[in-house]
Amino acid sequence: MKTFQPIAIVGIGGIFPNAPTLDAFWQHIERGVSAARDVPNGRWPLPLAEIYHPQRGLIDHVYSKRGCYITEFALDAAGLRLDPALIAQLDPVFHLALHAARAALHDANLTEAERRAAGVMLGNIALPTETMSAMTAEMLGQVFENAVLQTSEVLKTSEVFRVNPMNRHAVGMVAGITAQSFGLGGGSFTVDGACAASLYALNFAALELQAGRADAMLSGGVCRPDSAFTQMGFCQLGALSPTGTCSPFDAKNDGLVVGEGAGVFVLKRLDD
Repeated sequence: MKTFQPIAIVGIGGIFPNAPTLDAFWQHIERGVSAARDVPNGRWPLPLAEIYHPQRGLIDHVYSKRGCYITEFALDAAGLRLDPALIAQLDPVFHLALHAARAALHDANLTEAERRAAGVMLGNIALPTETMSAMTAEMLGQVFENAVLQTSEVLKTSEVFRVNPMNRHAVGMVAGITAQSFGLGGGSFTVDGACAASLYALNFAALELQAGRADAMLSGGVCRPDSAFTQMGFCQLGALSPTGTCSPFDAKNDGLVVGEGAGVFVLKRLDD
């Protein structure tokens, strides 16, 4: 049996609602500040007033307006090893992951040689993203139009989709895009373990290090689904907090509050 190899955290980065840096995130924790708010204007395809109703169980309605949203964020694409035009077309989930990864790698101060031997293992829940929803709307829009007008015209992909088709891979491609953007050559993988996705990712990253398949691993979680989908879905399940307050392990807990963000660690074997 191989001797257990402990793993060290050598870098950390993240972005969360109202907290573009980890210092700001810690201040919210220290002061007990909640980031929950009503859904930002323009985030959902329908006005909130049309689908909100405080009564639970109404079809196609939400009984909670609250969530934790990242707003006023724009990714700085400088230095990324990707075409800036492509980066601009990518789903926001990629932008959050790249922002957090860059902060973690800067914190770890890896050399170029260390980056070539570093892998990426990220958790990302397989939910529709905003660009996935937009692509679906564009595709179904053409189908409905053909049905109503009784035409069979088939348009080219470039004419049908205003959204870059690469975004259909917004769940699984996040780790690969991150690896490419920072020159990380130790392999990449995205895992979905539902709400435990980031924990699974960290576990697999540690196993990669202990097996000697990589000398460093960038690992953690990212989440930025289409919030209209998650809010509606969890309301239909009756799982959302009607008060918009997340109180885990507390007697007053009345449900969850959906959110978005990215948290990333850089890991090494402790001996290294």
